[in-house]
Amino acid sequence: READSAATPPYLEPYNSSVFAQYTVEVDNREAVRQKLEVADIPTAVHYPRPLHLQPVFARLNLGPGTFPMAEQAASRVLSLPMHPFLDQSTQDRIVSGLIAATSN
Repeated sequence: READSAATPPYLEPYNSSVFAQYTVEVDNREAVRQKLEVADIPTAVHYPRPLHLQPVFARLNLGPGTFPMAEQAASRVLSLPMHPFLDQSTQDRIVSGLIAATSN
């Protein structure tokens, strides 16, 4: 989907590639999208709900909320979709269709 659509795919520089151990998109209204995908029997995960600078391990650096607003915004929007080498085409199509439906207004 386009970068200005309801779900933004990860960006890869043209000279890079990825095996995508997880496939994470950014969405508006993450919890609403997660609930719709759950109803559609599409599992999701949020691997980093808190940006690194707000994690306990970095508390000694005194980097509070607002220090890295882009990281904080991304952390509130990221949602990982099913990704593994055994996803057949019909399952991929179901995930994509479910995501489109869940992010449509």
